[in-house]
Amino acid sequence: PARLVTRLRPRLFRVAAVLLLLGWAAAAAADNPPRFTADPAMTRGPAGAPVTIFEWSDYQCPFCREAQQVMGRLQAEFPDKIKITFKDFPLRSHNRAVPAAVAARCAGAQGRYWEYHDLLFLAQPDFSREDLLGNARRLGLDPESFAQCFDTARFQDAVLADQREGREAGVRATPTFFINGRKIEGALPIETFREAVQQALREAR
Repeated sequence: PARLVTRLRPRLFRVAAVLLLLGWAAAAAADNPPRFTADPAMTRGPAGAPVTIFEWSDYQCPFCREAQQVMGRLQAEFPDKIKITFKDFPLRSHNRAVPAAVAARCAGAQGRYWEYHDLLFLAQPDFSREDLLGNARRLGLDPESFAQCFDTARFQDAVLADQREGREAGVRATPTFFINGRKIEGALPIETFREAVQQALREAR
């Protein structure tokens, strides 16, 4: 037994070292959450809120549609405590997700981003050009300005920049959320998000 322990000791030390390094890496990740860009037009909630939720989403994703209801309920429960930034992550399998995201940003250029965002999820997946222009008319936006913005794909680079930023942070599917830097994947029950927000609030204190 003594010889066996002697032979195994170097391996045990290596395993312990690896586990220690993994622990340090996890601690570093918790202490240094990823930094994301936030478009003020695509953010709702008080600027000084202690909890920030970044939501990577796709307008054609049915699970993302479900998540909107959860986010709305969460914001109603913590009106002064959280702010939510929507981030575009159009999936390759959804060929109208990029045009829809561009259209939402064109509405944002006229100060109606969130209203248009909500219409897209209500209308999902009717995202033809005529559908998207019709949404703009429903909201009373300047139709010519909106059409020019949409037809020139004015905000497509910004949409794809969000997508790249998500990939670099490990986003692989929609919806994916980061609550004060901690990742949550999927359209999960509100209890999961409520607990994550409460934990983030405790840590913020």
